[in-house]
Amino acid sequence: MKTSGLIAAATAAILSTSALADSLTFATTNPEMHPLNTGLMTTWAEEINQSGALDITLRHGPMIANHTNFYDRVIDGVVDGAWGMSVFNPGKFTNSLIMGIPFYVRSAEEGSVAACRLWEAGLFGDDYDDVHPLFFAQFPNASFHTVDTPIDGLRAMNSLSVIALSPSGAEIIKGNGGTPLSVNVTEIYETLERGMADALLSPFTVMPAFRTDEQLKHHYIAPLGGALGVAFISKDAYEGLSEEAKAVIAPVCEMSRKAGKFIDGWEASAIEMIGAKDGHTIATMSDEEVAGAISYVGGDILAGIAQSLPGGQPLVDGLLAALETAKTN
Repeated sequence: MKTSGLIAAATAAILSTSALADSLTFATTNPEMHPLNTGLMTTWAEEINQSGALDITLRHGPMIANHTNFYDRVIDGVVDGAWGMSVFNPGKFTNSLIMGIPFYVRSAEEGSVAACRLWEAGLFGDDYDDVHPLFFAQFPNASFHTVDTPIDGLRAMNSLSVIALSPSGAEIIKGNGGTPLSVNVTEIYETLERGMADALLSPFTVMPAFRTDEQLKHHYIAPLGGALGVAFISKDAYEGLSEEAKAVIAPVCEMSRKAGKFIDGWEASAIEMIGAKDGHTIATMSDEEVAGAISYVGGDILAGIAQSLPGGQPLVDGLLAALETAKTN
């Protein structure tokens, strides 16, 4: 009888704790076995769930939310939160496009922290008015990859047709005498296979997923601009959380640094894997060459951003300051 009473009390305590925990549904927008999920999202959710104040249920795959509708799915209440890339909704995350700047962002870690600090300072304007970020994750810089042409610098783009995944990438291609092509990421392999493109600007992490390393043999590691990803929940979902649950997700910049470190490691692994393949060559743009590019075109890049984004010059100045303080060494 005494034992039954203890079991009943323990069960009541567990149920009480469970009932007190707030809960959120979160769409990862990627298949369950995607590296972002296995290496980042699952661990992040598990750590939050261990707090006892908040329980996050991950919903994997593109059926509930995908890379084009992730924002609308959250705002419409289909899920409480989601992961997505700002470049896939530029009409909403307009000021966030500054994180695609070439040459200035050295690593995903620094870019992730810098983005968080821009948000904290209000310099992203109204990009996140309707949502509450959980963490930012800067994706790796695009590097330069060719099918046949050996690469000794960016001028190797001259006379090549190069696939660009961002507006800044297209400008770099034109500035070096190449012809930029706009191709959906899922169609890159076919475009290269048919000989309709000679090269690609993309992070190494993109290559295994879309098998482009089967076509592209020469690689030039260079800071040619990344893209900002963000995990967020709706403002309504955030405001409905208890103070204890809000405290669990409060270290946004700390989690952003963790996310950036993961992505840097993911990129390094992809570079190592591709570099070990037969017939592949890898070269790297030196620090001196990067500094030379900044001295030559940096002023024009910054002025163009200040003129084209609503945040203007304060956003540009804020980014440069945030990157300086976000440096890891």
